[in-house]
Amino acid sequence: MPSLTVEKRLEDFDYMWKIIEENYPFLEVNKRLNGEDWLAKKEEYRNKIAAVKSDDEFLRRMRFVLSRLNNGHTNFISKEEYPWYLHTYVQAGFGYEPWIDVVQQPNVLARYNQKPLTEQQNSNELNNDIHNGGDGVGDVTKKTSGNVKKVIIEPDRIAYLGMQSFDGSLMEMDSSEIHDFLIEVKDYKTLILDIRGNGGGNSNYWRIHIVPLLINKPIEYNTYFLYTRGKYAETFMQARQITAGQQPISGIKDEQLPNLPSEALKMFKTYRKINDVVTPNKSVGFEGKIYLLVDSSVYSSAEGLAAFAKGTGFATVVGGRTGGDGLGIDPLVVALPNSGYVFRFSFEMGLNSDGSCNEEVKTVPDVEVDPDKSKPLLDQPAIKKVLELARSDTSA
Repeated sequence: MPSLTVEKRLEDFDYMWKIIEENYPFLEVNKRLNGEDWLAKKEEYRNKIAAVKSDDEFLRRMRFVLSRLNNGHTNFISKEEYPWYLHTYVQAGFGYEPWIDVVQQPNVLARYNQKPLTEQQNSNELNNDIHNGGDGVGDVTKKTSGNVKKVIIEPDRIAYLGMQSFDGSLMEMDSSEIHDFLIEVKDYKTLILDIRGNGGGNSNYWRIHIVPLLINKPIEYNTYFLYTRGKYAETFMQARQITAGQQPISGIKDEQLPNLPSEALKMFKTYRKINDVVTPNKSVGFEGKIYLLVDSSVYSSAEGLAAFAKGTGFATVVGGRTGGDGLGIDPLVVALPNSGYVFRFSFEMGLNSDGSCNEEVKTVPDVEVDPDKSKPLLDQPAIKKVLELARSDTSA
């Protein structure tokens, strides 16, 4: 692609700025958590964009500007990441058409040096790109993904199950491994689920392949989502069928939410209340105590499990405060009109059942302890703490 003019770069900057200003939900949260008044710095950032000398420098500067929002779901997609995102959206299927449309725009394909999806599918390149990543996902001879760690800490009493990622591409392979292990330890008194370091992936990983196997009756809980109703988000919301059922934001005052963020009634136009029910499925009949280990790297769909466990009592949460932003659908994607660079951003403010903003408050463990996992398993403070709690449960 020919190098962009200063005018074209500034048009792209203004386009990104307007979309964030109208659609992004965490501007006030960023002020409170990080002292960052992002909108107040527009001219400063714009002047720096005007001064860049190349497209690569332009991207680096734009990455910096977005990074000041301090949100792990808000960033530019790199050339190396592009095939993974495209594959994920295609695999997800129905409801993801707007995501696919954005990353398949002609200027995006030119910028990321990609062929249109139809050409890739005809030559089967899309699957090859994913499965030749060296991570063994596409290796049919492997029986396990290496994502799941299983340890019998005390025979017949205490078991440990760790998952490094909730990547959707690992679900099918991991599910039988998890199921077989849970059958093996179903009569144990204590089960440790470890998601420290788990940055998320697909919520169905835990909603289908973990929790339903461990519960004996349905678990019900409420979450809330707030929307600015910026114009850009509408197509995505319609595709995912989340425009229906939204209420005017004024109605949230009747929901008895003591920790509602102060900007909720000013910045947002609508909200959605989700009464969620997780039901037993292939339940192994586990009746012991569950501990969930977390740390600050627990994010996105892994954070969703932490928030669920804390909000419902499914497990006792142990470790350090999590990373947050674990409620809601995928970040939206935006293609800059001139450069073709693509960025993602969170657009829903997810509230915990007490009304607190999940991105701001995250999940505070029931038992706070050093979550460091660099030592051997049995020497880690969080594991030691759970073993101490487990033994006091038994002796009580």
